[in-house]
Amino acid sequence: MGIFHGRRWAAVLCCVFALTIAATPRRFLQNRFTVDYEPFAGTWNDDFDWSVIKEVLHKAPGNAVISPLSVKALLALLYEGSASRSETERELQQALSGGNSQAVPKLQDDLLQYKQQQQQNLLITDRIFYDTTVTLLQKYHSIIAARYNATTQSVDFQDTQSAAAEINAWIAQNTRGKIQSIIKPDLLQDALMMLINTIYFKGSWSIPFPTNATVERPFFTGRMHTAGRYGGPRSVPFMKQRERIFYYKHAEQLGAQFLRLPYDSNQLSMIVVLPDEQVSLGQLLSRLTADAVHETLADMSEEEVEIELPRFTITYSSSLRECLQQLGVSRVFTDQAELPLISRGRTTPLKVSTILQKSCILVDEQGTEASAATEGTLVFTILDQPVKFIANRPFLFLIYDEGKGNWLFAGKVEDPQT
Repeated sequence: MGIFHGRRWAAVLCCVFALTIAATPRRFLQNRFTVDYEPFAGTWNDDFDWSVIKEVLHKAPGNAVISPLSVKALLALLYEGSASRSETERELQQALSGGNSQAVPKLQDDLLQYKQQQQQNLLITDRIFYDTTVTLLQKYHSIIAARYNATTQSVDFQDTQSAAAEINAWIAQNTRGKIQSIIKPDLLQDALMMLINTIYFKGSWSIPFPTNATVERPFFTGRMHTAGRYGGPRSVPFMKQRERIFYYKHAEQLGAQFLRLPYDSNQLSMIVVLPDEQVSLGQLLSRLTADAVHETLADMSEEEVEIELPRFTITYSSSLRECLQQLGVSRVFTDQAELPLISRGRTTPLKVSTILQKSCILVDEQGTEASAATEGTLVFTILDQPVKFIANRPFLFLIYDEGKGNWLFAGKVEDPQT
């Protein structure tokens, strides 16, 4: 978290999210069954998402998790405040749309639907906190309320202690208490505005991990110089699945296994990407492209998979300013930022100081009971040996909305116990 210096023109963007993933025990009609899967069939607009994912995860030491959707939500609020046909608008539009004229309206619709569904397991909120000395334009307030269901709140940034407490209370409330004290008083020095997005997700597996099957086994936390050898084994709890049908694909060109773990609602799933033993996590990230991921998701097929996946918890915070500047979103951070539709009449231009994310993710096998298997469940008998998916080395995970084609979260696990 940085400390801002100089004159009080700064805007801070902060997206925070909490993610809890738990298994819901349920009874099954058969030991083997599949959950219907239809990969996203619309027009993808995730080149920027993958650029952010790769940039952040490449540079983050150890475990990390980010929300590409959160970043885009905040950039969209800035886009609405940028001057028409300005360089600021061009950079933001390119990041949000990649040249697709329908991308920004789709993002608006998707965010509105997420927010208006009022579901307890996926909550997305946006709020602009602005100093009492700032006059927010009514038109801008109306636009973000109508298009994004975003709210605004005036606070006294001169009283940094009270302002930080007020903002943190709102963040905690909208992340079910998972994100605490992200805003420090010194962060508000010289700040005039904070744009904050929060995402809270608590998912229950459609196919639960039996708690009595969890066992301790070695996880190899790092790579040694010898090809195909991992170092640093440590004993961690591994969840297990046996005799279940999952969608799976081994992507030869990427050197990785893709496994789909569906949730019980919302067309959401976790995609676990496990590099082959001779492929490092860094090599996998370098190879990943949006097109390669789309192709792999479309080619996944039903397989009987024996899964061993470690329980893990990640708390991660990061400034995304440098990342976004590397990806072409730079003008909003300079004195040349053109954001006149947010607030006018200032002697110095409004610009962004930084964009922050803090995240917390918990993946385990716990949950509440749900109903028995639904009618129409397909039942298979697999004659071949089951595929083994043993995540005993660093891997990636992605939370994916299969209906809308949005990447809600992306992260890496290098050590499940750090």
